[in-house]
Amino acid sequence: MLGIDGGRADGAKLRRRAATPCVRAARGILARKPVRSGRSGVTFGFDQAGLPWTEGRLYPPFPHVYREVEDMVVGFEARAERVAPFLPEGVVPSGDPVACQAKFRWTPFSVHGPYHEAYVTATVRHAGEDYRFLLMAYVDNDSAFAAGRELWGAPKKMARMTRSWGETGGFHTEGMRATVERPAQQTLMQLGMTIDAPLPEPEAPGLPTLLLKLVPDADGATPVLAQLVRIDGHARICRGADGTPMLFTGRPSLSFPAMSASDPLYLLRPERLTGASFARVDFEHGPGRVVHDYLA
Repeated sequence: MLGIDGGRADGAKLRRRAATPCVRAARGILARKPVRSGRSGVTFGFDQAGLPWTEGRLYPPFPHVYREVEDMVVGFEARAERVAPFLPEGVVPSGDPVACQAKFRWTPFSVHGPYHEAYVTATVRHAGEDYRFLLMAYVDNDSAFAAGRELWGAPKKMARMTRSWGETGGFHTEGMRATVERPAQQTLMQLGMTIDAPLPEPEAPGLPTLLLKLVPDADGATPVLAQLVRIDGHARICRGADGTPMLFTGRPSLSFPAMSASDPLYLLRPERLTGASFARVDFEHGPGRVVHDYLA
């Protein structure tokens, strides 16, 4: 076997090289819960997967840290019959019309690097409990894309995203606007709001998030894993120089212009807008929790 310097490395040298502090740390975290095959009894963890899954991984182990994230959220109502096709078996819309949210996020600092994200959620019910189900999601960062899909099953796609805040000049500068395009110049979502008044900090966290984690088998035709994953979390709202929370309300705008079969956000066109908020927050993401296994 060839060493890094082009010469031949013996087994002892390779073992020492594969046990660097970074690799040991990664393996210690990633291999805490190796998978035991029910068919053969063989245990397999990330430490047996090789360097692409340790030092070469695309995103780090938990916790995933995010700081000074800026979230613009527009609340709206959609008809239950339009939300239902997005939901898996056993998950149903909570009410009709359904309370939904469109969110646009700018993350200036995180374990994934800086990136934009946009997604739409709907209030649903599963096993007697209410959740926010993630219907469609978009990012412009490969690390955040891979982590969301691999860890929790978030239906993320790569897209082109732009936002107006942080800029000056032009018209309507009192309003914040954001756009999601996929492909470029095909607008899937436009949302915006004015900044009219401060909001008090919420006393309790919102609903937990529910996602469908679906992993196909190598044949591509059948799932090898199908789970409903719950994510709990509560962002800490940042504070301005005067000590008040960076949380504001305003007048919303929202549209899903493109009629795209591959990105069918247009099916969720709002019946009514219910409000808008802007917040600057810090938070961390940790492990999700499986609340239902379709293949068990």
